[in-house]
Amino acid sequence: MKGFPNQVTDLAKLAIGMREIVRLVDEGHNAKDDGVLGEALLRAGVIGKRNRAISFDEYLEDQRQKDIGDQSFRAGARFLRELFELLVFIDDSDVRVVVSDTGRQAAAFAGLPLDDKQTTFWRRAIRNITKSERGGPVSHPYQVMLGLVALRPGILRAKCALGLEAEDDSPGELSRIVALSDLPENEIIAQINITKGTWDNAKKVFPRFAEQLHDVVKIKGGFWLADAPGRDDAGPANRDGELDGRKRRRVPGVRTPRSSREVTAETIGKAGTAEKSDEVEIPPEVDPAATAEAIRLRLDRLRRHNLIVQELAARFEGAQLYEDPFDILAVIEAIGILVEVKTLNGTEADERDRVRDALGQLLYYEKFVTTPVAGGAAVHKIACFESPISDAHRGFLNEIDIAVIWKADGGFAGDELAARILGDYLQELR
Repeated sequence: MKGFPNQVTDLAKLAIGMREIVRLVDEGHNAKDDGVLGEALLRAGVIGKRNRAISFDEYLEDQRQKDIGDQSFRAGARFLRELFELLVFIDDSDVRVVVSDTGRQAAAFAGLPLDDKQTTFWRRAIRNITKSERGGPVSHPYQVMLGLVALRPGILRAKCALGLEAEDDSPGELSRIVALSDLPENEIIAQINITKGTWDNAKKVFPRFAEQLHDVVKIKGGFWLADAPGRDDAGPANRDGELDGRKRRRVPGVRTPRSSREVTAETIGKAGTAEKSDEVEIPPEVDPAATAEAIRLRLDRLRRHNLIVQELAARFEGAQLYEDPFDILAVIEAIGILVEVKTLNGTEADERDRVRDALGQLLYYEKFVTTPVAGGAAVHKIACFESPISDAHRGFLNEIDIAVIWKADGGFAGDELAARILGDYLQELR
């Protein structure tokens, strides 16, 4: 089972912790120093002192009498930096911590209520977390966990720890952990050969994130997928939308998310707004000029994005078309084609971010959004870009069965995987 930092799972505290790192970095302090960062996190309330009866100064004095390796506030700082690096909020690989733009955005949420904007930000960051052990296979633990909940509605919260057991994002690994989830906890622990302590730590993090993001609904200790990502107001997803007449409550199961809607080639891509677009970040600082420019760029990229969506959707002749939260889901007889479209600004950094977004969204939507819509159809994942991306990125996406296409003169171009999947609809790929 893959290890994961589990000391802080409260999103409000994580925002405050990121604010403290930004403050230390901007003031010229070394946030890589566990003592410096640990004390800041302690005084900000991100990590706690074990003896609440004494003051912060007394607690720190007591801690400093211990060996450095036994000082809990230092360990808290180290583990939080590890989490923030997995979230791509910081780069902790050099002698000093470097804060990313995304990290500054997280810091800007400190002290603010968890509204729709902040929830969307955290969901995007958490679903994109990748984890590997010693350079081995890579997985998206949060998305794997949601896939497990989708296939085992009502699963105990503790068994969601199996999201960290999957070696990669493959259907085979998901099937393996689904089978494990049917066993009692003690048998799971024995089969995957871990300690009870490792299991208890694993079940702390991602289930707690899912509850705060309203991706799940908790009923009597069991987890059900929320009616749609981020919306638990309608209760758990169910198979057919019917109500239990005796108790007047929804029968748990899986059904079409209410956020998805059926469209046509003429109506798809019309409802998007600049606020929903995530391809240009609005700067966290209050700078009217920078904010206005970011909004202008968002509007321009949204226009280009929607034109590509409309052009591509028109090629799926005879398909049932759906949109929201995905760009396109085309259901054609026995198959489904799930597409995420990404515009590019020509920089390596932007391409990297858009590839990561497409990867995260396609895996996320495949596992617990599209299945109820597509029914028994096999869903093929397509990442569509405004222009060609690097061979390395194409190869990486192909490794996890994501085909890549891009806009070209007269239509679209793509890789071999895309040609096999889309050759009947995009003749230029043949």
